Amino acid sequence: MVYINSTKKELIFDAIRAMYTDIARDPARGYHVPTGQEACKFVGYPTEQLLRLPTCAVESFAGVGYPFAANVIRKGDTVLDIGSGSGTDVLLAVRGVGSSGQVIALELTTAMLEKLEESVMAAGASNVRALEGNTEHIPLRDASVDVVTSNGVINLVPDKRATFAEIHRVLRPGGRLQIADIALGRPLSGDCLSEPKFWAECILGATLEEDYLALIEAAGLACIETLGRLDYFSASTSAETRMIARSFNACSFVVRAMKPPVSPLPPALRWPPASTIANPAETSQITTPAPVANLVVNGYGQPCGKLEPVLKAQMRAIASGQVLEIQADDPVARLGVPAWSRVAGHTLLATIEEDDRRTRFFLRKR
Repeated sequence: MVYINSTKKELIFDAIRAMYTDIARDPARGYHVPTGQEACKFVGYPTEQLLRLPTCAVESFAGVGYPFAANVIRKGDTVLDIGSGSGTDVLLAVRGVGSSGQVIALELTTAMLEKLEESVMAAGASNVRALEGNTEHIPLRDASVDVVTSNGVINLVPDKRATFAEIHRVLRPGGRLQIADIALGRPLSGDCLSEPKFWAECILGATLEEDYLALIEAAGLACIETLGRLDYFSASTSAETRMIARSFNACSFVVRAMKPPVSPLPPALRWPPASTIANPAETSQITTPAPVANLVVNGYGQPCGKLEPVLKAQMRAIASGQVLEIQADDPVARLGVPAWSRVAGHTLLATIEEDDRRTRFFLRKR
């Protein structure tokens, strides 16, 4: 866990808003993470459920798993969906709680709230209440909901400890939690961790799975159960995203838990589905020749915090249209170079993996 002061935290939330505004308003553009109906199917949503939802709810989906595998929602429940997005999970929760229940949608991004309103109207759902806000300060009273659900959101939150404390606070005694999220198999380290412009990359905000589960337990929740894991980033269309995810052993997982007093839960559903391909990206390695570089930065053995200033200086030394090659083996640097190139407006021509640890990036100066 990395401490980020309040100023940086606001910049992180701004970066998240910008990314998910784009997904809400231009869902067909294509992103470094899977989105839309194909993403729903990949992470395990049953086709028959998707067919019952309006197109506007599904086309901007950006979740990472199928939290409903937890099987904890009951008729008459009040459900809070943290990071509700365009409404895919909200409308599925509406079906679960029935006409006697209620679903509260908490969302940070105004554009997603607008898309959610469109989805709710298209579905004819009358028991949905939308709230704008973030997970660190949930605008609900204590012990006011029966179930909290979330999908691919808490990995983006700077203060996860505060988030789980808030979840515990708003859950009624005996309330249930179902989450799909991103976890790491290897820890992040380095100075780049505090850079807000990289936070919305989904991997940078994530933590080790064991630390994630420990935060849930420390918040006072019990009966914590991991239902399964999925090689989520294998479905990315971005070669560098797949490479970065592999370097940190990043995956998505589904977990459920309860606020005491505990009672027996129904059996969970099988997740992930057996039909999910383990890692289709393994067959799509880059085989094109390396571009000719005008200048080479040998960053092997250099941490991100030391490599980035050198990268910027060398980029200033070449002319527009020329190519800079950056060699990196630090895990955070390998995450930072592609993200930095996008932020700076340069073109990432190629990403070539020398082996499991070393990568060569070719950037054409804008």
